[in-house]
Amino acid sequence: MNILALHGKGSSPERIKWLTDPLSAFGNVIAPQVDMEVEESLQIAKKYSFDLVAGHSRGGTVALLAAAERKVPVIAVSAPSDRLMQRMHLCSYPEGTVQRQLCREQENLSESYLKSTSPINFADRISNALLIHGKHDDIVPIAQSIMMCSRIKGSGGKCELVELMMKHSPPKSLEKELSRAIKEWIRNDFREG
Repeated sequence: MNILALHGKGSSPERIKWLTDPLSAFGNVIAPQVDMEVEESLQIAKKYSFDLVAGHSRGGTVALLAAAERKVPVIAVSAPSDRLMQRMHLCSYPEGTVQRQLCREQENLSESYLKSTSPINFADRISNALLIHGKHDDIVPIAQSIMMCSRIKGSGGKCELVELMMKHSPPKSLEKELSRAIKEWIRNDFREG
């Protein structure tokens, strides 16, 4: 099985070993460098052949979009699924915060672009998803994954939501629990779209 794994903004393939290591037990993991806006990252993702796609943060957004387009199962960790809602969340923080900095980076993106790159608008095309999110995520609220999972299920797809006691990125102390959740989902619930 070919598995595409996508990192988030400001990250790298090496910094998502917590995601790629458990995936490598099930096949060939491809983890390209994709530190660019969603549409450009999606174009890179579409160049690969894959049976499962996974991603963290913005990489999770791209993974969800790729899964909707290719009709393959997806694992998304801390992924913004409604980018308009995400921008409003980030812009609600005061100047000097990481969130406000991320807001400023999105200010030049049009509303129509954010809608067209929001996985929530394509949830009806996702047949099988594992969403993992931190209960204390202050970058992407867990409500994003709750809504996405609900929308996938409401459209007849399968979705499992795993909530972990973490913020946006998994700490080393949760890597075993995260690995176990990923491996269990692949063994028990994975089926091609």
